[in-house]
Order: sequence, then structure tokens, then C-alpha cells
Amino acid sequence: MRKRHFIVTTGLLGLCLMTTTACGDAYWADTVMIPMGSVETKTPTPGSSTQESPAPETPAPKTPATTDMPEGFKPVGSVASGLVVAVPENWIALDLSKDDLEQGLRSSGLSGPSLERAKQSLQTLVDNKAVWASDPASTETSPNRFATNLNGYCQSGPRTTVNELMTSARTELEQLNAKVSEAAEMPIDSGSAGRVIYSFTTNGLTVKGTQYYVPAQDKTCIVTLSTDQDGKQELFDSIGKTIHPT
Repeated sequence: MRKRHFIVTTGLLGLCLMTTTACGDAYWADTVMIPMGSVETKTPTPGSSTQESPAPETPAPKTPATTDMPEGFKPVGSVASGLVVAVPENWIALDLSKDDLEQGLRSSGLSGPSLERAKQSLQTLVDNKAVWASDPASTETSPNRFATNLNGYCQSGPRTTVNELMTSARTELEQLNAKVSEAAEMPIDSGSAGRVIYSFTTNGLTVKGTQYYVPAQDKTCIVTLSTDQDGKQELFDSIGKTIHPT
């Protein structure tokens, strides 16, 4: 038996994160919900040998070893969030399954209306116990004062393949007028992932995005990296290589 399994990822295509207090001086784009299509996956028939059984006790998270991480990186994530990923040490990083969102945003320099808008934009990620990270220094080199950022979370569901995930992602992104320049499988430390590279224009700002899709036994983990600057792909791939479902 086959059923349609829907993968939905939140693309934070714009978030005002800056080290100054006046958000009006920076670019704020709307948060965009990107449905990543439907993927056909096999569902076990009741009574079959593949029928779902009670989940065993969750083991301790396998945080990437120091040797697996690029020099100068730190891990963010947990068993509760469903994944661990490494980001540069100078990035602000939150595990939204346990970290205080408001305190984290205040540490990035946000306050007042700017802080409230950021909290509203990130609420979907909080609901999904996601990980989130941002490079505060990137606003200084961005022509739009746009902060290079990451969001990642996992969705439970039947196991699917990298190719199925990439096909759905590409189709849905193109339906939203995003320009997909590449969709291919790539090796990562925990196995393999689908990588989709695209650009998306909203409110006059062109965001360059890269999404990594990592299928696990009973879930799919999706990590999205966004920037408005050139020359970030090597960094993004260094980060993507460290994604570990927990």
C-alpha cells in the first residue's frame, strides 16, 4: 500500500538580525512557508512483518565528534530536536527544543518591535523544536543588511529516498517561482543527503538558499541555509556535511 507523505519546510527567507538596535535600518522580509510537495512512500499493511512496533527508548544523541567538524565549528541540536548540525563558533545558535528564544534574540542585538517580529517569524520553528543559527557579522557585509542564517528540523513519517525528496522539493520551489540551479545527492558524515540550491526573490531582495534533506528511519530532517551574498556555498556545504539525525 502506498500513501502520500507531505514534507513541509519553513524557509526563513528574511529575518532582521543585526547588532544595532534600529531594525528599520536593516532589511526585513516576510517569513515564507514553502510546502515541499508530496512523496509516495510505502506504508506497512496491518499484520505484516514491517508493521510499526513501539519505539525503543531514545539513545543519547551522537554529537559529531571534534574530528568530524570543521575547525572553529560548534554543534547545535539534541535528541529532542531530532538532529545535530555544526555551525561556525561565532554564529548565534539556538536549540529551540530547550533554549529561550527571546534571550537568544536579545543576544543578537534585537529589542522592541524588531524583537517581536523576529519572535513571530520563528514561532513555527519553536513549534517544531527546530535548531536555528545566524551569523551576526554577515549584516555588515550584506548589501541589504540581511543576516546569513540556518534553520533545521525533522518531521516524522515513513522512510523515503533522497531522490523522492529532491524531486518534490524542486517541483514545489519552482511553483513558488524560485529558480533551482542544482538538485543532487551528496555524501555527508552521517550518510547521504539531497542538496537543492535555489534563489528566491521577495520584496526586491534575492535570497540564495541551499536546503539539505536527510532521510532517517522514521523521519526526514531538513536544514535550510539562506544568504543574500555570493561565495557562501563552500561554507554551506561544510555545514550541511555535519548534519546528524539523532
